[in-house]
Amino acid sequence: MFDLLLLTGIFISLLAGQFVRIEVINALATLYVHEGLIVVYLGISFMRYGIIPIKNVLKSKGVLAFLCVVVFSYMLSFGEFTIQQNGLASIYLLRAILYFLFGIYINTRIKKKEYLITHIYNLLYSFSILLLIFTAIQYVFYPNFWVLKPFGWDPHLYRASSAYFDIYVAAAIYGTLAFFWFIKKNYLLSVLYIGALALSFSRSAYLAFIISLIYFFITQKKWKLLIVGLTLFSILIFLVPKPFGEGVNLFRTSSINSRIQDYKLGLKIWQEKPLFGFGYNRIRFAKEKLYLIEMDDRSHSLASFHSSLLMILVTTGSVGFSIFAFLTYQFLKSYPHLRVYGIYILIMSLFDNVLLHVLVVLPLIFIGVYLVQIKSQASHPLSK
Repeated sequence: MFDLLLLTGIFISLLAGQFVRIEVINALATLYVHEGLIVVYLGISFMRYGIIPIKNVLKSKGVLAFLCVVVFSYMLSFGEFTIQQNGLASIYLLRAILYFLFGIYINTRIKKKEYLITHIYNLLYSFSILLLIFTAIQYVFYPNFWVLKPFGWDPHLYRASSAYFDIYVAAAIYGTLAFFWFIKKNYLLSVLYIGALALSFSRSAYLAFIISLIYFFITQKKWKLLIVGLTLFSILIFLVPKPFGEGVNLFRTSSINSRIQDYKLGLKIWQEKPLFGFGYNRIRFAKEKLYLIEMDDRSHSLASFHSSLLMILVTTGSVGFSIFAFLTYQFLKSYPHLRVYGIYILIMSLFDNVLLHVLVVLPLIFIGVYLVQIKSQASHPLSK
């Protein structure tokens, strides 16, 4: 029963988005309420199963190698930064490990207690319904985000984002849920999430969704549905309301230019430490060290780059990035039923930091674990 309460609390916190964000150390680091619940969940899981689930995962030489590189890259540049900067970077490193462990133990728990699969499905369903309601409320009654600009958020106007504030985070979740509910044959929810995705006006999400859609229907050999789907989505993109503002202009160039400059900046920083990078996550401090930003600038985007893949390259270097690419390939090869989600998130991650954003990672963990276990049960001899 306590498992159910913790998981429900995590979903509620996830639904609340940035409203449960806690800024610490002069807003240089952030925590979320659900992360406290995850710590409690991991504590209980550790008492139940010990470190056996971790040992099983670390039998993979690729996973072990990547973790070693992440830790090594962090320690390698330790002396180049202050105690506070290293401490702040360690918070993000520990957070990455936290979500990694959560994925391991929630998967282990479901194997032991199959009733949790149904509970996670019900939570995903309830979350999806409530997120659509919150998105509608935000889009209709709070379409203007200019009031959030002094707090470091982008001033979006007439774009759907619910309580996430960042358009790309919302778009990543909308697209993922659109595919999830389509595959689960809940076409109404799928269509509604495609509509929410269209109202986000995220062109990276549009591109990722179209490519993922093409992949999905080609692998299913549903050529007519591919043509119909692409046609309807294209029509929807151009028919959605575009009241006012640069953000809803599909031909805007400002965001393209900003991403080009961001990539140039990231590659410039990577060239300083091309093999093992600056360590996860010292991006902000690396920018300060190279005099690329002002130390008193408190924008939320300075601790990252637009691209998650660029972040991995800069923080772990060519060595870490190569291992990450290999692990990603191996994962998608081993779990073909998760490829459409992987393609969607990876393409978005070329342009936006979705792969490493906790509000995106957590839904992906739940969806991934749920689908893996459902597939495992379906292939079990006793289920036939």
